[in-house]
Amino acid sequence: MNMNDGVQAPGLTCLVTRPAHQTQQLNDMLEQTGFGIINFPTIQINASPATPFLENLKDELGHYDIALFVSRNAVDFSFKYLPSTGLPDSLQLGVIGKGTWMALKNQGVESHIIPTDSYNSEGLLASAVLQQVNGKRILIFRGQQGRNLLGDTLRERGASVDYQEVYRRVLPEYAKGTLGRLTQPYFPDIAIFTSAEGLLNCFQLVDKSMAEKLCSIPWLLISERMRETARNLGHNADIIIAISASDEGILQAIQEWQQTI
Repeated sequence: MNMNDGVQAPGLTCLVTRPAHQTQQLNDMLEQTGFGIINFPTIQINASPATPFLENLKDELGHYDIALFVSRNAVDFSFKYLPSTGLPDSLQLGVIGKGTWMALKNQGVESHIIPTDSYNSEGLLASAVLQQVNGKRILIFRGQQGRNLLGDTLRERGASVDYQEVYRRVLPEYAKGTLGRLTQPYFPDIAIFTSAEGLLNCFQLVDKSMAEKLCSIPWLLISERMRETARNLGHNADIIIAISASDEGILQAIQEWQQTI
């Protein structure tokens, strides 16, 4: 049951703030385990403006040894310009986590570089292939103003690194009081935030009263780095950190939290 339908109260209700096009699988998994869902996307994902580089992306990739994708969006928006076949045989493709790996696989393309431990920039940098990159040309697909750790570290290791923005994260537009209406008659028991930007955006989209109510319920976050953002926003309830940003990692963390209440 989707809580936006307002039919009956479930056992527990989750506020899901992921971008709208990325929520379906997680919602299905949560609903199958008995949770109610309130969808309130706090980030909207738009394609970056087309550039000559992007319009000739298949040919441009021939100048690189490695291409890295930092998110599912990076894969999806890159492949608006790329075929799923005919990529350079010598090009090695790397992903930052399971979701990104699956997005690439959905395009019919296999990943060569995959973190074996933590699914973040640090985990990708620990992969064996990226230890010896002196003289390599590397292209990193990302959104605007992403973390620079990946590129900075690879340059320190002797690689030539270029970034390519393929999508932009923007603040969604909602009518005043939208979240208040969505949370009637049942306020969520826990809120799921999958990025610091989405967390900050949420507090731009609600009034002071709603912000205080949100700060009083548990939050599920996907990294320890987000904990400081939560504290700065005045959050004063339990924080649960998912073992990974994947749907499976989020579901596991939610279920473990459920057993403690």
